[in-house]
Amino acid sequence: MFLTLFQPTRNKSFALVKYLFRLVRKDIRPILILPKGSLGLEDGLSFGKMISRISNHHSSAVLGFAENFSQGIHFCKEIRSGTLGHAGRELPIFVDVTRLSLGSESEDLEEVILGLGENWSRIFPLTCFLEIGRDSSRLEEASGRTSLFKISSLVMERKGKDWRSLKSEKKDEDPYGDWTYELISDLLPDRGV
Repeated sequence: MFLTLFQPTRNKSFALVKYLFRLVRKDIRPILILPKGSLGLEDGLSFGKMISRISNHHSSAVLGFAENFSQGIHFCKEIRSGTLGHAGRELPIFVDVTRLSLGSESEDLEEVILGLGENWSRIFPLTCFLEIGRDSSRLEEASGRTSLFKISSLVMERKGKDWRSLKSEKKDEDPYGDWTYELISDLLPDRGV
């Protein structure tokens, strides 16, 4: 299941850390992938400090940088393989995925993500794409956001303090046995983050 969160807000890192804190409190280990070069040295250090403070005995956020989407995927699989210990539930979060290059020029973002297949869905029942801000001057980013909207089962947008649902597809199977349902229900618009 793909979850897309659009979050156009000035206070990017604070809102993101609050979201990560909520995940860690639920014993979910977020695997956070940022585009390489998206943070300067000073911002990266302060962001790293914020993330280190939200860890607990059971779970902690993992931060990685990638030049392209394939590197981010490989990093998530390495984490899942037990390189940094095992967590019961892990959630890959790709921040500003439309700013990552895709590798092959013949594919668009939708094709690349759908190409991950059943194996990826079995390892990670939920994948989150968190897009911060909008850059209409870059056509590839706009088309990437459209791709994310199309393939995601749930698309939320941050407006002020609340989340607003832009798209929600109900699945035929019963979601209540799945840990992802509880996580997503916390993000519904009437709750805020």
